[in-house]
Amino acid sequence: MGGATVVHPFDDAAVICGQGTIGLELRDQVVEKLDAILVPVSGGGMLGGIAAACAGSGTRVVAVEPAGKRLGEALASGTRVVVSDAELKASPTLATVADAMPTRLLGPENAWPLVYGLVEDVLTVDDAMIEAAMRVTATELKQAVEPAGAVALAGALSPAFAEIRDRLGLKNVGLVVCGGNVDLATLGRVLAG
Repeated sequence: MGGATVVHPFDDAAVICGQGTIGLELRDQVVEKLDAILVPVSGGGMLGGIAAACAGSGTRVVAVEPAGKRLGEALASGTRVVVSDAELKASPTLATVADAMPTRLLGPENAWPLVYGLVEDVLTVDDAMIEAAMRVTATELKQAVEPAGAVALAGALSPAFAEIRDRLGLKNVGLVVCGGNVDLATLGRVLAG
């Protein structure tokens, strides 16, 4: 490649460290203790970075994944790959409205070890939940976000998070809402509901 350096988008240590600053900034901006941060997860770099940045701080990091990823199963079993080789070959990426986060597996070198060691809770959201969250961001927050950008809010609005919030007494919760690359046709379809 002519001397160019290839930087992995989600399993590079420097990228993960950079993404971890999101967690540091969120914690710095909350006057009271930040109880939790909900983080959308695809390849795991942002999740691993934020989890590392928040380790030992008392801020719980909660992964929010599109349906089909099965990160919760992977963490529970301690195994990065919980799908068969045949299934992975037949469907190497997720079929989700959150098309910016199709990665089925976390990066093996850095992302997986960080997430496995630091993240306890995983929320799974389906396409309908993601689209409902997009509608909330557009109508209530006056923000247009891409489907992947609405994943954390979809998790926050879920009954599963309500259970976690109530069980752990979480009060101050941050969400990572990133990505405005939504085309008008998709946004219009989602808003029409």
